[in-house]
Amino acid sequence: MATIASQTLRVARDLRVRRATFEALTVTITAMFILYLVQQARQASDLDLAFMGDRAGFAVGDQFLTNVDGNDSRWAVYFAGIMNTIGIAVFGTALAILIGLVAGIARLSSNWLAARLAFFFVEAIRNTPLLPFVVFCYTAIVLQLPPIRDSLSIVGVGFASNRAIALPWAQPTDGAGMWALVVFIALAIAIGVFAALRRYEETTGQPSRPWRVSVGLFAAIATGSFFLMGQPLRWDVPEVSRFAYDGGLQLSPEFVGLLLALALFNGAFVAEIVRGAIQSVPRGEREAAAALGFSQWDQMRLVVLPQALRAMLPPLATQCQALVKYSAVAIAIAFPDLMTVGGTLINQSGEAIPLFILMMVTYLILNLVIAIIFTGPQWRRFNLRPRTRRI
Repeated sequence: MATIASQTLRVARDLRVRRATFEALTVTITAMFILYLVQQARQASDLDLAFMGDRAGFAVGDQFLTNVDGNDSRWAVYFAGIMNTIGIAVFGTALAILIGLVAGIARLSSNWLAARLAFFFVEAIRNTPLLPFVVFCYTAIVLQLPPIRDSLSIVGVGFASNRAIALPWAQPTDGAGMWALVVFIALAIAIGVFAALRRYEETTGQPSRPWRVSVGLFAAIATGSFFLMGQPLRWDVPEVSRFAYDGGLQLSPEFVGLLLALALFNGAFVAEIVRGAIQSVPRGEREAAAALGFSQWDQMRLVVLPQALRAMLPPLATQCQALVKYSAVAIAIAFPDLMTVGGTLINQSGEAIPLFILMMVTYLILNLVIAIIFTGPQWRRFNLRPRTRRI
């Protein structure tokens, strides 16, 4: 008995056994909890999504790259809501990163005024709840634009009013699809040339200017093919009519208000990410660059930012995921994003549980895609290291 007890005690003290036991216990509890939720959901509602194939019966006002109406299925309307969320996420992420990069660098500026303005911007927005900030941007900024008859001119080619923001837009003509294929091929060639020149530069130490060559090659192929193929795109410039704009790309006040709010709100958080990543780079790196004669701009562009980017990407991915989830507040200003369209479908069909599960899975997939884009292995191929000065 003593031998059995000692062996049992020895096994219990084994770290691998304890880890396996805790993992098995965790998996068991999680599985039981999920089964309990599924059972409760089945008792409350049928989890079948067959009703999504029925006629929607309502249209989506703003649409991003879709064109559905009330005669389409509920799946089509739901997909339109997903595309609207993706549109807000793409443009909001781009603007938030741009705003955050400028504000983050400005916070570290030696210029007292620039640093204080950036500090006030970051602290004021980060300490404001998102929902009232979205409503403020929509009602106090976008809806306060002049009426359409007194539209503000945007560099002579666009217009802004409380009815819409109208911008020039490229309309495809005959041969646009073939030209898009040529542009895609040109992009692939440019990426290959960039990788080859970077490898040559790192191997030989000779400057090859990969960015200039690859961008110039892409621009030359895209521009040359554009004119050789008879200009397959034409600019559609908006014009002001009595009650609306004719032509061009028209952005609704709801879209502009939500985009502005999310870009500014998340830009403030991105600014802190940028500031922290830059400060994580050792001071000696910048001092060494200054000793070699680098200007402050070259120090930031060639030495500091390439090293800060590695520390910046994980929290930046988290903030971009937060932007996608924050877009659900669009329901407060009636922008038809995924949450708004899903809520309308729930009110219309009465199937709350299946639709909420479907929306949760959709948001999960969108966030996983963002995580892969920002933290995937593709960034390792860019070799983000400080670069030597070309003499």
